[in-house]
Amino acid sequence: MRNVAFIPTTVTVHVGQTVKWINKDNVAHNVTASNGQTFQSPTFGNGGSFTFTPKVAGSIAYTCTIHPNMLATLIVKP
Repeated sequence: MRNVAFIPTTVTVHVGQTVKWINKDNVAHNVTASNGQTFQSPTFGNGGSFTFTPKVAGSIAYTCTIHPNMLATLIVKP
């Protein structure tokens, strides 16, 4: 998370691989799945992070609900 954006906007991982988002902005963010699977982080500031480990394959759209223009996709392969 940098410049009020998820960078990169598409990430590919495998089932069981942990994904970690780190806030490198000076504003607070969260990470919330909007489609595909369910997860929601608490709000966290600069230097804070959130991890998620997908258990099934598929595509997960996610956003920062504080900054709805922050959109990205997590592609989970078997």
